[in-house]
Amino acid sequence: MSTYSEKRSPGLINTMRRTLWPVLRFLFRFKIEGLENVPPNGPLLFIANHNVGALLESHSSLFTLQKLLPDSTIYGFTHPAIFKVTGIKHYFEKIGAVPATYEVAEEVFKKGDSLMIFPGGNRQALRSIWDYKKTTFEDSHGWAKIARLHNVQVIPITFKGSHFVNPILFSGEWVSKILILPWLLGLKWLSVSLGQVLLSILAYALLKNHTPLVLNFFISYLVFIFTPLALLIPFPVLMRIHPALCPSDFKTQEELEKKMADIMGSIYS
Repeated sequence: MSTYSEKRSPGLINTMRRTLWPVLRFLFRFKIEGLENVPPNGPLLFIANHNVGALLESHSSLFTLQKLLPDSTIYGFTHPAIFKVTGIKHYFEKIGAVPATYEVAEEVFKKGDSLMIFPGGNRQALRSIWDYKKTTFEDSHGWAKIARLHNVQVIPITFKGSHFVNPILFSGEWVSKILILPWLLGLKWLSVSLGQVLLSILAYALLKNHTPLVLNFFISYLVFIFTPLALLIPFPVLMRIHPALCPSDFKTQEELEKKMADIMGSIYS
């Protein structure tokens, strides 16, 4: 864990909070409710739903929550594939990304720091626009196991609207297998989104008269692979922070999971 804490850059985060965050809030008419529900001290475990607006969700959480917890550094569980791509890996490490393992969670909480988890990974985030109301929290157990094991307060966070910033036409394991590289990187579930289609076509058009055809296809292919989470449409997003849940108040892990599933299921009700 110490290596990740050393790689995290508070200076970069503060600079982005002053420059990038105001732009994101304006473009996506970003609203935040329930800031008073964040306890003043860590360690805390933040659990949020995951949509295709994952970059917006993760960055808005970082900018908003870290300011409320000056004495507890917030780290975020991140898909292992992120750490396999140079450049992307370094950026996410600088904003506090850590590998999603039980061992890392233990190290975070031992230091009095806090952790954010988006259960469901890319399968949840990259579900199609037709299934935007569906969450799969009843199938997510790791976060609850961590919460009960370390008896840390759990703060549920819901995002509404972020599934529309880049509508996903369809997704599945077969998409990742066909594209090959995502599968090799460990992304077992991938999408075909409006952003991927438009941005890859744009890349091809811009390079058409300047690069060999094979190179043009390859660059457009890379653009397609790495833009499923592109922030394309300025759809309004609501971030709601719910009252803390204490694991010891629940007799079983299943009861804690059921409570979280109910909260997440109420987003569009």
